[in-house]
Parts: sequence; structure tokens; C-alpha cells
Amino acid sequence: MKDYLIAWVLSALITFAGLFGVGFAVGIVGAISGSITDPDTLEQSGAFNVLVFLAMAIINFFAFRFTVKKFIVKD
Repeated sequence: MKDYLIAWVLSALITFAGLFGVGFAVGIVGAISGSITDPDTLEQSGAFNVLVFLAMAIINFFAFRFTVKKFIVKD
């Protein structure tokens, strides 16, 4: 049971770290291009929300896969 809890917590932490990285990358690109003047407008953008949703699904899949291989399925 302990391994399942560790895998679940680690999967969540990896997902949050990945989403931070996506947000950081979008912020850097927006700052370099000068297209983002107010972060609130980016947060309300439909394209940004779709990007974050897709990124979260992909990151969470690989985080879950990693934690299952590392903690649950032991060779």
C-alpha cells in the first residue's frame, strides 16, 4: 500500500512540475515576442486553456507510467 501512495503523490508532483514548465515556457515566449502585456488576458484565452489541458494529459500519462514502472511493477 505504501508503494501505491508514493506513486500517486509522485505522479501528482511530476504533473505539477511539468505544468509549471509549460507555463514558464509560454511566459518566456510571450515575454520575448512582446505579445503578452497582461497575464490575465492569457489566462482567459481559449487557446491557452486548451494547451494546458492537452499538456496536462500528456504529462500526467508519462508521469503515471513512470511511477507505475518505478514503484508498482518490480522486475
